[in-house]
Amino acid sequence: MARVTQADVARAAGTSMAVVSYVVNGGPRPVAEGTRLRVLAAIQETGYRPDGVARALVGGSTMTLGLIVPDIANEFFAELAGAVEHAARAAKRTVLLANSEGDAETELGLLETFLQRRIDGVVLISKVPVTAARLLELAGTRRVFLGAAAAGESSIGVDNFGGAVAATIHLVGHGYGPVAMIGGPAQDGVAEARRAGWLHALTSLGAADDVDFVHQPFTVDGGYAGALELLARRPRAIFTASDRQAIGLLRAAADKGLSVPDDLAIATFDGSAASAYAVPSLTTVQQPIAQMAELAVQQLTHPDPQPLQAVLDVGLVVRRSCGCS
Repeated sequence: MARVTQADVARAAGTSMAVVSYVVNGGPRPVAEGTRLRVLAAIQETGYRPDGVARALVGGSTMTLGLIVPDIANEFFAELAGAVEHAARAAKRTVLLANSEGDAETELGLLETFLQRRIDGVVLISKVPVTAARLLELAGTRRVFLGAAAAGESSIGVDNFGGAVAATIHLVGHGYGPVAMIGGPAQDGVAEARRAGWLHALTSLGAADDVDFVHQPFTVDGGYAGALELLARRPRAIFTASDRQAIGLLRAAADKGLSVPDDLAIATFDGSAASAYAVPSLTTVQQPIAQMAELAVQQLTHPDPQPLQAVLDVGLVVRRSCGCS
C-alpha cells in the first residue's frame, strides 16, 4: 500500500496541506476548532502517521535516544535498559535498544545505524570508547558512556573498587580466611577495578598470601568454568565479579556436591533482581541502576556545559550465600 501523506489528509478533510501541517505540529498558526476536528477525523480515517525523520529535519530532533549494551541476556543490562526506557519516557523520548554482543565492530555498526536514524543522543557501554566518541563527535550527536570512556567525554560509573573491598571484607569477617575470586575479562576496566578492590581488601587484612584468581567472561558459563578451576583448590569463600558468574558458580558447587554457604560462601557484584531469587539468595554489591539511567537521560536531554563525570556509590546487600541468616 502507498504511504499516506498530508496531501491525502488534506483531500479527505477538504482543506489545505498547510492547515494539516498546523494541526499535526501544533502551529505555528492557529486553526479554527471545527477545521481542526475535521483534520483529526481525516487523520484517523486515512491512517496517516507523521514522518519522524522529516519532522526531525524541520525541528532538529527525532525525540529518540539510542542505548547499546554488550549482552542483553545479562539481567543487569536488561534492568538497565528498562530503567533507561523509563527515564526516557518521562522525558518524552523513545529509546532504540541494541545489543553489541561485546564486539567492537558490531558496536560501531550499530552506532552508524543509529546515526542514520538521526537519534538525538546515545547511552552506551563501549568496547572502543575512543573510536565511538570520535564517530559521535563528528556526527554532532550527544553521548554518555557507562563505564569506560574517552578523556573529556561524559561518563557515569560506580565505585567498583570500593564495592569489591566491601564484599571481600565481609567474607573475610566470617572467618573464611583467604577469599578466591572469579574476575572478569583481562584488560577490562570494570573487571580490573573489582579485582584491585578484592586484592586491596585481602592485603589490608593480611590475607593476601596464596590467594586464587581466574579471569572469565561476565557470563554464567564463565562463572561455571572459573568455579570448576577454583573449586579444585578447595577455597572456603569466593567473590565473583558479576551476578551472572555467581549463578554459574552455584551450579558448579551443586555439581560438586557442595552446599552454599555451609561448604562454600559466595559474594558477588551487580545487584540484579535475579540475585535475590537465586538459591541461596546472593550477597551482592548493588549498583544504583535507576540513578544511572536518570543521570544519563538528563545529560542527553538537558546537557551540562561541562562533560558529566559521575562515580556513584554502591551498597552491599547481605543475603544467605555469604553465611548470614
